[in-house]
Amino acid sequence: MSAGSRAPVVPVVPVVLAALGAALCVAGIFVDPIRLASAYLVAYVSCLAVVLGTLAMVMIARVTGATWFVVLRCQAEEIIATLPAFAVLLLPTLIAVHALYPWAAHASQLEPDVRQAVLAKGSYLNVPFFVIRSIVYLATWIALGEALRRASLEQDAGDTVAIERRMRTLSAAGLVAFALTISFASFDWMMSLTPAWYSTIYGVDYFAGAMVGALSLLAVIAVRARRRGELPETVGANQLHALAKLLLTFVLFWVYIGFSQLIVIWSAEIPAERVWYSVRMRGGWYALGAVLVAGHFVIPFCALLVRSIKRSAIAMSALGAWLLLMHYLDVYWMLMPSAPHGRNWGGGYWLDAGALLLVCGVASTVWALRRAHEPPLPIGDPELEASLVYSTQ
Repeated sequence: MSAGSRAPVVPVVPVVLAALGAALCVAGIFVDPIRLASAYLVAYVSCLAVVLGTLAMVMIARVTGATWFVVLRCQAEEIIATLPAFAVLLLPTLIAVHALYPWAAHASQLEPDVRQAVLAKGSYLNVPFFVIRSIVYLATWIALGEALRRASLEQDAGDTVAIERRMRTLSAAGLVAFALTISFASFDWMMSLTPAWYSTIYGVDYFAGAMVGALSLLAVIAVRARRRGELPETVGANQLHALAKLLLTFVLFWVYIGFSQLIVIWSAEIPAERVWYSVRMRGGWYALGAVLVAGHFVIPFCALLVRSIKRSAIAMSALGAWLLLMHYLDVYWMLMPSAPHGRNWGGGYWLDAGALLLVCGVASTVWALRRAHEPPLPIGDPELEASLVYSTQ
């Protein structure tokens, strides 16, 4: 196959994975629906984070004029194309809102400290407003993603200079809207599992993990596209090197934000604030936290300091897959101890697997279908030639 062409896509594997995940989730409805709802929420927000991080990366590249990213932009925009699927995939969480979130229950059923917090935030934490906000978040992301994708296609046959200027303006404004929506979405879908606890940088923590996941997936997909002949031979070590340097930046940003949140809350000695960390510093949750420190920070940090690894397709693809696993475990550690019946470590792993297979399978199916008839390179972008010969030397 020549560079720039694509074989017909039949997304058999994603469909099979989605069907298997759906079967496990249906069984989970009868066995343990509350545990299933928690597992599904973890799968949903972890996978969505990767797509949102990719959306942010495309807008950042548009604003900054990142030449090295141009050859990878179509691969990134194909990931963004899955956002409409996540609008549908949110429905199970909205249906299970009363089972997941303490604030959705009647105040008389809550513990005194939680009841006080819920009543104080009642004008914000209520089901109708929660649903409306969720729709606004997804509508904003889908609108931004589709506008960016459509502009890339228009560039192939239109006024490239005018389109580039328009997309730079849209991306600048879009990053502001993105920052607000991803922050409040993390507050609503994740932090409100513990309504009596809050952190002002919780949204930044979620964003940092999203960027690590997005860049990791881009590394995997770029290597895959290169091996399948969808990208020309000139796309390789130099672009991966640039991607790896940015990935190292966000690995460091992730650990910095996480440690900052921990040290501020723990040193303040306020019981209501420390409760979130207290449960995560015992038993299996403590062990998982140690795994995250090693696997999400120490290992990739050491690996990404090595020049040969940053320029190796095999190494970057493997590291990307590893960090995607770490990203899921990071979200799992953030959410599951706060979820109903989640304080006790262990059990229900088949529900975790089923939910993850369902969400990933549906998203991958949409990804395969929507990319099938789109070019793998932005052939109308005026910076494409410079990007193809980009060098980090």
